[in-house]
Order: sequence, then C-alpha cells, then structure tokens
Amino acid sequence: MKIISNESNYKSKRFLLPILSLVLISIIAIGSISSYLTISMFNNHMEEHIEQTKKEYTEKQKIKVFNDVNTVKDTINFLIKTMEDDLKASLTEKIKIALNVANQTYNTYKDTLSKEEIKEKIAQTLALIKFNDDRSYYFMYDNKTKIIFGHPMKNFMGKDMTDFKDSQGQSLMQLDTAALEKNKIAFSKIYFTKPDNQEKEFPKITCITKFEPLDLVLGIGEYLDVIENQAKEFVLNRYTSDEYNEKDRYIVILNVHNLKGGKEFATVLLNANRPELVGTKVSDEDKDVKGNRFRKDFLDLVVEKGEGYSEYWYKKPSTEEPALKMSYFYLQKDWNWIIASGFYYEDLEKQIVLMKESIKTYTNNAIIKTLTWVAFLSLLSILIAIFVSYKIDETIKKYTNTIIEYEDNKRNQEYLLMQQSKMAAMGEMIGNIAHQWRQPLSVISTASTGLKLQKEMDMLSDDDFYSTLVSINTSAQYLSSTIDDFRDFFNPSNNKINEFNISETFIKTLTLVKAQFNAKNIEIIQNIEESKISSIENELIQVLINILNNARDALLTIENQRKLIFIDTYFKDDILYIEIKDNAGGIKEEIIDRIFEPYFTTKHQSQGTGIGLYMSKEIVEKHLDGELLVSNEKYNYENVDYSGAKFIIEIPNIKLY
Repeated sequence: MKIISNESNYKSKRFLLPILSLVLISIIAIGSISSYLTISMFNNHMEEHIEQTKKEYTEKQKIKVFNDVNTVKDTINFLIKTMEDDLKASLTEKIKIALNVANQTYNTYKDTLSKEEIKEKIAQTLALIKFNDDRSYYFMYDNKTKIIFGHPMKNFMGKDMTDFKDSQGQSLMQLDTAALEKNKIAFSKIYFTKPDNQEKEFPKITCITKFEPLDLVLGIGEYLDVIENQAKEFVLNRYTSDEYNEKDRYIVILNVHNLKGGKEFATVLLNANRPELVGTKVSDEDKDVKGNRFRKDFLDLVVEKGEGYSEYWYKKPSTEEPALKMSYFYLQKDWNWIIASGFYYEDLEKQIVLMKESIKTYTNNAIIKTLTWVAFLSLLSILIAIFVSYKIDETIKKYTNTIIEYEDNKRNQEYLLMQQSKMAAMGEMIGNIAHQWRQPLSVISTASTGLKLQKEMDMLSDDDFYSTLVSINTSAQYLSSTIDDFRDFFNPSNNKINEFNISETFIKTLTLVKAQFNAKNIEIIQNIEESKISSIENELIQVLINILNNARDALLTIENQRKLIFIDTYFKDDILYIEIKDNAGGIKEEIIDRIFEPYFTTKHQSQGTGIGLYMSKEIVEKHLDGELLVSNEKYNYENVDYSGAKFIIEIPNIKLY
C-alpha cells in the first residue's frame, strides 16, 4: 500500500520585510486617520462655529435694527398719543361749552319757541364760536334722522349723513353711534375736508356728546395735519443726529404717497448718511446689482404684514460699493411712513475669512506634526521589527515541521480510507458477481455433465445435443454480460460529468446488486421520475450501492416481516431528490448523528468497516456538490404501519458548457 509522504522541510525565512511593511503601513494609516479625524473634527467644529457666528451676528444685528426702528416708532406713537390726549382734553372743555350754550338756549326758549326753532337758535349761536384760526368749529345733527342742523360749510347743512363715509371708508354716523353707546362724551378719528380746502380730506379728531332734550348730537373737531407736521418735524430732526446713526448703520424714513407702488410712490424724508437723497422721489422699479426690485419687495412686505425683514444689495457708505444688506421695515400707518434700519453682512464676512485662515493654519500644523511623529515612529518600528522578525522566525521553525508531519498523517489517513472504501466496494462486487454467476455456472455444469453422460450411454440425440449447446451458450452470454456490467462500474474513465437518464442509472445499480437482494427476499419498490441530469453517474451509482447495502444489512436483522426498500426520485428547483427508505425499524436516536463518521459502524467488527456511509457523504458533498441527509420515518404501506431509516440525496443539475 502506497503511503503519501511530504518530505519538504522548513526553510529559514525572514519576516523582516512583511513585518516592517505592516508596521509602517499601520503607522502611516493610523497617523493619517488620526490627523484626518483631528482635522475633520476641528473643521467641523469651526464650520459649526462659523454657522453659529453667522447666526449670532445676524440675530444680534437684526435685534439692533429692530430696536432702532422701534425707537422711532415708539417716539411717533408717544407723540401721537400725547398730542391726541392733549387735544381730547381741549376738545372736552369745548364740548362742555357747547352743552352749556344748548342748555341755556333751550331753557330760555322752551316755553315760547318750537323745538325746530330752538335747534336753529342753538346752531346760530354755536356757529359764531371759532377756535384756532377757524380750524376748529362746532357742528350739530339730529340723532334720529342724521340730518345736519349746524355746520360752517353750507353744503352740509340739511344733508342726511347716514351713508356718508370718509376717504378711509369709515361710516361717520356708525362711528359716532358706537362711541356714544359707551361714553357720554366720545371721540373718533376721521378724515374730513376743511372749510378753506374742500378738495382734500385731512385727519381730524372729533369730540361728540348728546343733548337729550332735543335728541341732538353736538360735536367739535380739530384737524391734525398742523400738529402732525410739527410732530413729524420733531422726529426727523431728532433722528438725523449722529446719536442714532453710524457710518454703515442708519435710519431711513420714506413718506409713502401710494401704497400700490409706482415710479414716485414715496419721498425720502430722512437718510442721515446720504442727505442728498432727502426730498427725492423713489421708484419701486429700481433694481439692485443682482437685478432684484428691492423697493417693491419691502413695499409688498409692509403692505401685507406691516413690518418685517428684507435682504438686498445696496451701496455701503464706508466703501461706496454695493454690499449685501438686511433691513427691518415698519409701516407707520397714521402718517404713511416707512421706517427702516439695516446692517451689512460685509463685517461678518471679514470675521469668517479670519476664522477660515485659522482653519488653514491649524490644518498645516496638524499635517507637519503628523509627519514628524510618523517619521519618528517609523524609525523606532524598524528597530523593533528587526528584533521581532527574528523571534518569529525561530518560533515558526519549531512548529512548521510539526504542521507538515500532521498534514502528511492526515493525507495518509484519507488515502487509507479511500483504499479501504475501494476494497470494501470490491468485496461487495465480488459477492454480487458470485451470486449472479452461481445459477448460470450451475446450468453450464449440469448441461455439460448430462451431455457427457448421454454420450457415454449412447443416448445422445442430435436434438438434445443442439438444445444443450444452446443452453450452455445462453448461460455463457449472461456471464459475459455480467462481467461487462461490473467492468463498466470499475472503469475510471466513467468518473466524469455527463448527461444521463436517472431511470437508467437505477437499472445499472440494481443490476449490480439484485442477485443478493433476491436471495435475501428483499423487495425494492421504485417510483422513479423519468428525467435527465448532468452529473457523475458512476460516483452516484457507488453512493446508491452503499446506501442500498446499508439498508440490506439492516433488513437482515429483522424476522417475520416483509423486507422492503422504497426508492423515490423527483425534481424540485432544478435539484434531483433521491429518497431511499427501508422498514428495518430505523436508527437509534443516540447514534443517528454519528453514522457518517469514519469507522463508525453498528455491525460486528467482522461484518463492516464503517466507511461506506462516510465515503458516500464525501462523494455527494465534495464530488457531486450535493447533500446527503438521514432521518427516521414512520409510514403506512398496503395498510401496514412501518418505520425505518430514510436517506435523502440532493444533487444539483450541473450545467454543461
């Protein structure tokens, strides 16, 4: 018997180069990754810091310009409230005078004149009283009919004011009625013409009260335009000073003529850093350097929301160059003023440039430090690698020969198993040949002996002679055919992938073993699906013979029962499934997981080697790319319950190219 031996010896090798390469690559990789992570973390931190700086700067500046605008707004609101409070106090005194006049007139004439005549007397008396250069005057109308009885403008005398509305769309009578329901002396802000200018309506505060005896409404008003102009002048003068303006941050006030926009929709009232613009008309068609109609944008903003922020490009006073700017706009509706203050982003950009320079500097320093450390560690690693490589070399020398010896023993063991398997298979085949030859050899022996005896007794006829020769020839042909069958099985040239019909494979398999199975009264029930497969037919036959022989040996241990073997084949998902089961009672559960181990057998030592199933599993899994499984199964056949071992062979259909 040939034993495979590996005579190669370990040759001394030097591991310096691979170890050194590994260490250097590791140092460079770690240094690079560490530097990358450090730089990346710093960059991310700085980017976050930049974003936070942008956010904080923007929020801070937005609050500043918001406060600037609101300072102007609060000043205007304070002036308006103070002005209106003073005016209301003055008008209250005057309306009381009107009530006194009405009471005195009524008490004087109530017994001698009609109500209509008394109303006329009151109206005539009040018409004579003038205030503030005739800007302020009394008026009177019937509370029920809303018809005016007293008014300095003659075109309103006798007019029904029920449906009269001012330029702001306010119904004057509804305002008065609602106000008098809450207070005896009430106030309204309306728009009305002046006696000397009836082409235009002006803002006006009215003070009204009821004169109950005649159900009259007495009223007096004061136009606000003169007082408002004084307040406006105060505001413009106050916020022109440097106290409220810096070089690049200043307050702008526009007087809006048309909230719908247009080429001259507003006039510049205040621009401390560009006084040459004061008094000029502005258009909503003007565009910034980016082509945006920035004035239309902020006009639409204040018309829709009353206030808000808007970004645009505008000339920066300190550089005389266009720069990105954000401004806060507020519409003061009482005066139709747009108040604005803004800031430029250019100062923020300078901060960001400095921060980005620091990122660049830090990155360069980090790279230099990394290279320095890599160089130092590389030198140190070279010395360590030299020492370690020699130690590794010595250690490997000790174990290499042991590994080689182990591998040689393993290969020799596998070779022995293969040889034993072949010998076992050959022994099985010789037994099968003996069983199949026994009957034809007996026929030949009997026929020849009978022929000789007939000849000696002179009883041999021509017919007997020829008949006996035919019988001998038939038996000889059967022996020759049997030899061909077994020779094909052992022919190594058949151990290659080819296409074959699975039903023919089982015919060949059963031809080789049927003699022993018939002799032992073992029935084989087949359910073979007619189909073709590409695989190694001879090796599949060897596996089938091993499994059938294993079933045969198990069946020989049972008595008083039919001995059955079932063979089923079918295809599923391009995989051939072969199921072989017997009715020998099955394999004990405690050993079923070990039956594919080499040298494991349940038979007596003189009856088996324990390598048949081991080699079958090796052939299926390593040569046929399949799987061999085993389990116990209970089933019913012809109304009789049986149990036994079931082997399943799964073989993929190998593609041929």
